[in-house]
Amino acid sequence: MACGAITKENPGKTRLYRILVSESAFLIWCLRNTRVINNKDEPSEREIKNRWLRIVNNRIALDCALTDSAKYGHRGLQKSVVCKTWSKVLLDEDRLPEDWMRETGVLVGIGWAEAMDGSVFWT
Repeated sequence: MACGAITKENPGKTRLYRILVSESAFLIWCLRNTRVINNKDEPSEREIKNRWLRIVNNRIALDCALTDSAKYGHRGLQKSVVCKTWSKVLLDEDRLPEDWMRETGVLVGIGWAEAMDGSVFWT
C-alpha cells in the first residue's frame, strides 16, 4: 500500500493500512526482542508468516466482536466500518454469509499458513 491509501475518501483503506502497519511493527519488535534478549535463533520465514497471519486474523476477530451493539452499545464499531476495512482482504469473501461478523461457526481470515510438516492449510 502506498501513501495514497491514506485519504478521507477511503476510510476503510486508511484504517486497514494503519492496522497492518502497527501490527507488523509490533511483530518486528517482538521478533527482535526474542532474538536479542532471549538469545534465540532467528525464526524461519514460515514462522514469521504464520505469526503475522495469526495476528491479523485475531484483529479481524476482535473487530467482529466489537460490532456487538448489545454488549458495547454506541461505543462499539459500526459494521459498515469493519466491512469497509476488511473488504477485498478476506479469504473467500464472496462465499461469506451476509452477516458474517455475527454468524457462529464462520471461519473468517486471510491468507494461508503452513503446518510444521510443510503442508499448506487455509486460515
